[in-house]
Amino acid sequence: MLEEIASSRFGFWIVALIIATVDASFLLKPGKFAFSISNANHVRLRISSSPFTIRNRELASSFLSFPFQLFFISDIDAIEQTTRETFNALSRMRRLSRQTMIISILSAIATFLLVLGPCAAGILGVQLSIIVFFVPLYGLAIATSVLLWRRRRRFGFSNSNVLKISAEIIFCPVLLVNITKRISLAHKSELNTFRLASLSSSPIQTMAAIHENIRYHKGD
Repeated sequence: MLEEIASSRFGFWIVALIIATVDASFLLKPGKFAFSISNANHVRLRISSSPFTIRNRELASSFLSFPFQLFFISDIDAIEQTTRETFNALSRMRRLSRQTMIISILSAIATFLLVLGPCAAGILGVQLSIIVFFVPLYGLAIATSVLLWRRRRRFGFSNSNVLKISAEIIFCPVLLVNITKRISLAHKSELNTFRLASLSSSPIQTMAAIHENIRYHKGD
């Protein structure tokens, strides 16, 4: 099976798509939840009442839950801040999300090239498809690395953070598809999940889903 995929004209692109899909995944410890913020400071928490777990950690996909956008991590055990402090923190996160807009666009273009690759391979052949689509993908990875370096202080990144992310996407340009996941997980700021639930569009349902998720991990 693997030999057939590797020897086919679509083999290169199939492997690239598999790498991008696997790379989009990340693990959440029990009690931690990923969330995004709307322009009105409304919170959208990612909660699964029956999560798929690996070694008691929930498997999530940034591409499915937060495509081309920044997300953050909350914790049920985090210190519960005042409403004003929470709104200030959310405003900072929203500004950070706006600052990464150009990077999200580059990531979307990279995804478009990655999807078109196998289509072009069927028409033009694998070698020409790599020249037409993979080479520009590599150029996008370099451009994104330069952009990250220039905006590292805005993102609150150290030089080592930027070098690590840049090295990953340059050595494997396919990973550019999930650049927003890397930026998201590089930020360690955690807000209290229950406080955030009260700021969601459906606080009661969100709170119930959180408790259901917690009970699942405890095995009740």
